[in-house]
Amino acid sequence: MLVGFIKHNRSLSYVILPVAMIALWIYGFIHPVVPLTGHAAPLYKLIISGIEGYPFLITLISFSFIFCEALLINYIIQKNEIINTTSFLPALVYMILMSLQPEMFSLHPIVIANLFLLLALHTLMQSYRKETSFSEAFDTGLFISLAAMFYIPSIVFILLLWIGLIVLRPFVWREWVISFAGLVLPWIFLVFYYFWNDKLDTLQYDALYYTIITPQKSFTISAFSFADYAQIGILLTGAMFSSGRFLADLSKGTVRTRSNLFLMVYCLLLSFCSIFLAPSYSIAYLSFLAIPFTVFFSSYLLFVKKQWMAELLFLLLIISVFLNQIIT
Repeated sequence: MLVGFIKHNRSLSYVILPVAMIALWIYGFIHPVVPLTGHAAPLYKLIISGIEGYPFLITLISFSFIFCEALLINYIIQKNEIINTTSFLPALVYMILMSLQPEMFSLHPIVIANLFLLLALHTLMQSYRKETSFSEAFDTGLFISLAAMFYIPSIVFILLLWIGLIVLRPFVWREWVISFAGLVLPWIFLVFYYFWNDKLDTLQYDALYYTIITPQKSFTISAFSFADYAQIGILLTGAMFSSGRFLADLSKGTVRTRSNLFLMVYCLLLSFCSIFLAPSYSIAYLSFLAIPFTVFFSSYLLFVKKQWMAELLFLLLIISVFLNQIIT
């Protein structure tokens, strides 16, 4: 089956990954949509405003972002010894998770924010056991700040930066100060730009009002389709099985592996928290979860003893992608 084939055929994965991604995104290319940017983050609004007349191009850019992120998360997992594998299965899992909701086809802001979050995670993990990590601390803060400029709720991952400095490093107060400088620097330029153009009210309105205190933002008015509930059920089942594998990885892994796994747990928790800062409560705004879930679910798929169960869950997840597209 597909999981076993990807797991044992690394060379063929270079062909399978793009083909699989295209198959998942056929609906998006046939029905391209221009995203709404009425109250979007500043850099996201800037990008979309330049290409809003080309919906197909928007879908193609989103496709390229997610494909590159899938390869990047696969590299991060191997480079930082999070999972003991040389397979491209994590890349495929990430592609599927980021294709669950049709909103991703139209360059959702989380698509761009995830790229910077992945870069932040990799940079932070690379600071492990270094005598000094001034550049890593600054770069991680910078990446998180840039993510927030495309999607404001990304700001919650500031906590991930400081948690990472605690989990991965001894306390060096200069690294904390430098990390704060990396976080603040892009916003100094942005605020100065809005101030110079007399648009500070616009920045405040878009960045705060339409994220934290959006009118009528309530779970009671959130509407989920049958496909959404099916996806939630499959993902919860996968999470349940993955939790057992996570405990096994903790008990058998190296110190570095355990530290990075704990960091991914905090990433998971903060991804959940980000929904409370989202413009609305929908599954699409939980796509930050694709990063930590890729790690935990891939580990389960790679090392589960009952392979048929892994194949079934994986197949159901793929079916749910197309089901959501048909219903939508």
